[in-house]
Amino acid sequence: MKKIVFYIIFILILTLFPPIFIYVKYGKYKEPAPENEEIISVYLHTEDKVVNMNKSQYLKEVVSAEMPADFHIEALKAQAVAARSYLDSRRNAYKTSGAPEEHKGADVCTNPSHCKAWISQEKRMEIWKESANENWAKISAAVEETAGQIITYNDEVISAVFHSTSSGKTENSKDVWGGERPYLVSVESPGDMYSPKYKSEKTVSIEEFKKTVSENIANVDFTRELVGEITRSEAGGIISVSVGGVSISGTQLRNLFDLRSANIQIKIEGDLIRFDVTGYGHGVGMSQYGANYLANEGKSYIDILKTYYSNVEVK
Repeated sequence: MKKIVFYIIFILILTLFPPIFIYVKYGKYKEPAPENEEIISVYLHTEDKVVNMNKSQYLKEVVSAEMPADFHIEALKAQAVAARSYLDSRRNAYKTSGAPEEHKGADVCTNPSHCKAWISQEKRMEIWKESANENWAKISAAVEETAGQIITYNDEVISAVFHSTSSGKTENSKDVWGGERPYLVSVESPGDMYSPKYKSEKTVSIEEFKKTVSENIANVDFTRELVGEITRSEAGGIISVSVGGVSISGTQLRNLFDLRSANIQIKIEGDLIRFDVTGYGHGVGMSQYGANYLANEGKSYIDILKTYYSNVEVK
């Protein structure tokens, strides 16, 4: 009987005073620091040093480097949430795998070929000149009005990659980098054709083509073929192409000849090779010019994010 009475009293105490037990066992609960108070470490690759930086300020400087300030505010908000999600996903991954050597121990770096583009507020405002204050206020609003918001898939923050301009259809991450990411699949991207970076071309001599490939790719043999079989993605990007009898990826071809994307048409014209290129960037995730088009069509930043990242939530 005494045990039953004790049990009832214990349950009543737990019900009436749970915070006491939570405090005793786990310590006082602390709210996470607001974004404008959170500090992250950033490796400034051009200066070869690590600095501590306010997270909100860092995101504003990333957005100002990644997207034109004259874009629609909803596109800028989409960019802010994507940049925040990318940052948080990388930091989460580094907790288990460790930060890459390129970061020199920092959470993130400013090398756009490894992380995301970044420019200090001071330098950006110098470039903007007379429109500096107006532009910075707009960038700041995009970050502050979405503070703390991230994109999730199955309740985990996603690697929200983005690029300038797609071919009218984004790339499946598997076709570009390998590995399946169910939220980074090929989707329609209306409006990319209006981007000033939608089309580009480059011409090289066949001799220059052979020399560049031979210096960078082992075992090529141009007596067998110049350019052979090409495998393309659903969006039209080159997955693989045979050059000199050796199969290379579209990304490799793009990098060899400094092309804007891997969505390349190769044309041989006499002793010249012409690359006709569609889009700008790797083509995976959010198209920035596509996002601006959708914003001008009345779509909210959440609509935009859910267009480019499949089956996600913004939380």
